[in-house]
Amino acid sequence: MQNIPLRLMLCAVLVVSAEVASASADDWVAQIKVSHGVVAIQRDNRSLPGEIGKRLKENDIIVTNADSSVGMTFNDNSMLSLGANSEVVLRRYSYDPTTYIGAFDAVVKRGSVSVTTGNIVSQSADAMRLSTPDAELQAGKPGSYAISVEGR
Repeated sequence: MQNIPLRLMLCAVLVVSAEVASASADDWVAQIKVSHGVVAIQRDNRSLPGEIGKRLKENDIIVTNADSSVGMTFNDNSMLSLGANSEVVLRRYSYDPTTYIGAFDAVVKRGSVSVTTGNIVSQSADAMRLSTPDAELQAGKPGSYAISVEGR
């Protein structure tokens, strides 16, 4: 009978460990809501199909081919849409749904992208940044923005 508290504590540690491992495995930041044509997600040296419902993670690279497009919604309700022949790296994304504090950094390597800001920008004007090879857009205030990187 003396081993019951020890066994309960051991079970609790195992359950907490499993939950922490599960949380890190499901550490997604956005989800694809619309996908047309050939869309790929490059993650950990693998190429995954960019299909509707696919969850995205920090450092994912989203690539569209000719006649393709994709739209995704982030955890803070920001939206990012890519047109044909586009490539975007989700460099950094963090978000606290209680305080709305976070950071959204993406790199537009080529193509056309439109973004609608979400809760992150409503809490902190400089929390969202989109970079291109030649420029950087810092949202500054809630709204919608379009970026085009040609000739890349």
